[in-house]
Amino acid sequence: MSKEFLNPPRGIRDIVGLDAELYEYLMNEFRKTARFHGFKPVIPPTIEYSRLFEAKSGEEIKKSMYVFKDKAGRTLALRPEVTASIIRIYLSKYKGEVKPIRLYYIAQCFRYEEPQLGRYREFWQGGLEIIGDRDINSDISVSLTASDYLDRINCKHYYVVGNVAFHRTILSRANISIDKQDYILHLIDKNIIDKAIEFVKENTSEEYVDLFREVISKPIDKLRDLINDYKKILGDSVEILSSEIERTVTFIDVLKQLGYNTVYEPKLVRGLAYYTGLIYEYRAESRVLKTSIGGGGRYDNLTTVYGGSSEYSTGLALGLDRIALVLTSESNTIEKILTKQNREILIISLENTPLDYSYRVLKTLVKNNIESWIYRTNNISKGLSIANRKKIGLVIIIGEREFRENKVTIKNMESGEQSTIDTVNLITMIEKFLTNRFN
Repeated sequence: MSKEFLNPPRGIRDIVGLDAELYEYLMNEFRKTARFHGFKPVIPPTIEYSRLFEAKSGEEIKKSMYVFKDKAGRTLALRPEVTASIIRIYLSKYKGEVKPIRLYYIAQCFRYEEPQLGRYREFWQGGLEIIGDRDINSDISVSLTASDYLDRINCKHYYVVGNVAFHRTILSRANISIDKQDYILHLIDKNIIDKAIEFVKENTSEEYVDLFREVISKPIDKLRDLINDYKKILGDSVEILSSEIERTVTFIDVLKQLGYNTVYEPKLVRGLAYYTGLIYEYRAESRVLKTSIGGGGRYDNLTTVYGGSSEYSTGLALGLDRIALVLTSESNTIEKILTKQNREILIISLENTPLDYSYRVLKTLVKNNIESWIYRTNNISKGLSIANRKKIGLVIIIGEREFRENKVTIKNMESGEQSTIDTVNLITMIEKFLTNRFN
């Protein structure tokens, strides 16, 4: 076989060693945090009909999808994002359930994009979705659940907040079609502002062009006055815009009151075409790497795209690959995280003892939810060296004397202290060590 096959395709990675440990830690903490905040798990399929994403995911995602035909000729795609799948699952599995529906997921996504730092063709997301709740509380709930997660893993971050309802309401009032609105917002997302303004100018009157230009440049505290200045052409859209201003201001105020740095960015639109209102991004505050690590917002009409009735919905996704990159960019962060998380116990089983005795000890540990495994050797020093290099804090040694007396020797790798104890006291000793080490 060619050496080429020893490596995965471009943009795809093997995640191994400390990196794999870090990803497992990030995923476990995400699940735990989501559960603590009342979200329930959902596992969407990796493969969907391509039209599910083509319907409303945005031009960039359409162009980057991995699309193929199966043996029956159906056009399928590897999922490029997850929200569309969540809405399909809601319509087919949860529609009759008591609302709001609170779901979380951890999933791989695939996009054929140019690989670069923090961007891969296969990548991991952790997401939160609330379906069936209009209140601002649902937006705050998903966003603060994600912030709680980022705080737990010590990923410092701040918010960038926007609202696409400001753009879409004005463009709709100017009789610009949804498809053209999507294109305009795509240009703004790519920071091609002049071209976006020019396109608006080609499709409506000058007064709407002036208003749109103002909306994508004014701070949030100036928008109320701006709306009043243009209320003659806005008509009943003034009420919609006023409501969205109130939602955005409330969202920002709550975040600030809870200690999160938050900035309003009038040009923030994000790349997904299904957003309808409040949107936001999480930006890392790393000394080394400043990057977007996730984001979300409100998508109240996405259920209608797939034939359902309109449902108030909000959600977000965090990029676990970006988060991993941020954490590893900080000096020794990954080592500190994994050392703190390493709760495993190594059992050194000497070759002159019956193996079944060591496995009875192992079974006791596992039954008490203590991570452990056996290393069989005739050289204690070699076993201790392995434990040291793997940053294992506690070692159990089983030799001929321990077997004969129904005991084990327990060694603290951090202090060097060791003692031989009865097996009936083993769990108590280990739990005491773990409590002292991790508290």
